[in-house]
Amino acid sequence: MAEENVALLHRQSRRLTLICSLTLVVGALLLQLGALNPDFSARRWLMISALTVAAVFWFLRRVLHQNHAPDRQDIYPDLGPANRLTIYRGLAYAWMAGFLLLPRPGSLLDWLPAFLYVGASIADVFDGYLARKSGKVTRLGETLDMEFDGFGVLVASALAVQYGQLPLVFLLVAFARPLFVWGMLWRTRQGLPNHPMTDSDQRRIIAGLLMIFLSTVLWPIFEPPVTYAVGAVFGGAVTLSFLRDWLVTIGWLRPAHPAYTLWRARLKLWALVWTPVILRIAIALLVALVVSNLLASGTALPSSLSWPVAAVAAAAGLTALFGIGARTSAGIVNAVAYLYYIFGGQSWIGLTLLVLSSLLLVLGSGYFTLWVPEERWLRVGAADS
Repeated sequence: MAEENVALLHRQSRRLTLICSLTLVVGALLLQLGALNPDFSARRWLMISALTVAAVFWFLRRVLHQNHAPDRQDIYPDLGPANRLTIYRGLAYAWMAGFLLLPRPGSLLDWLPAFLYVGASIADVFDGYLARKSGKVTRLGETLDMEFDGFGVLVASALAVQYGQLPLVFLLVAFARPLFVWGMLWRTRQGLPNHPMTDSDQRRIIAGLLMIFLSTVLWPIFEPPVTYAVGAVFGGAVTLSFLRDWLVTIGWLRPAHPAYTLWRARLKLWALVWTPVILRIAIALLVALVVSNLLASGTALPSSLSWPVAAVAAAAGLTALFGIGARTSAGIVNAVAYLYYIFGGQSWIGLTLLVLSSLLLVLGSGYFTLWVPEERWLRVGAADS
């Protein structure tokens, strides 16, 4: 029975391979007809994307035997809607990979990599939901989700670096997970132990915020130094997260040790409890300066937009200060700070506000908050993932 079910899964995999390959042909025709840049090659895009799709399905066939519940070994004969959606995420990343080593195609097609990553990120939320709703949470889905998350971050980061929106050093963030896995394999081959990591909802939250950042930074309207400044915040958070996990893995940090527990509690107290309070106060003060400049026509923003933007900024600054949807408020402040910066506001205020609001997004609301519903949503989502 198990062999028959695996054979059925291979048949479904071949059908999906054909469907995904046909979408690449449609994509190549779209790019051939719509690209304005004469240096852009739709044929090269097709070749790179096709190789990536082949790699995606090669990996899928290697792990099809994991299409069973986490606590059972009975293999399901059908991939199910959740796994199919995850596979289509892999297809989206293959489309994105086709743009590597190529100039932007020009026109509205410049937005295509960003739209693909946004779509894949939304699918990343719903594939787990579909699996739980259908009662078919599988090891296969967990494996595909984990590997495609890392692959998507790698491709998106590489494109952002290629387009000049992020510095070359950001590729270290993109390669953090592959390097982590290779490091564990190397230790295993050397006969060294890999100590288990502790559960952490903060790890998943940071990974999700990184995906949101990459979904935005690929938009053609963003450019340095704004993208560099915000990228340093999210890249730094991911790097510290991986560094801590690596030190636990190699045994330099021991989560059960009393000294580690003490220092971890102190660090979390300052980083996740008190620092956000300081950030909220600083953000409110800077937002007040932004609102003042907007109302005094201190930017090139059209007068018809100055008042609405000032009102949104003031509301976001106040809600951030009082801890009402602090992360959501930080995201709105982030957008306002960018508008303020590109329309000729004082650059130091705009950049500082961008960095501080990004830090608040990463760290959360801290003490003295009135209502932060997104915190529960983020942590429940992290636990379910």
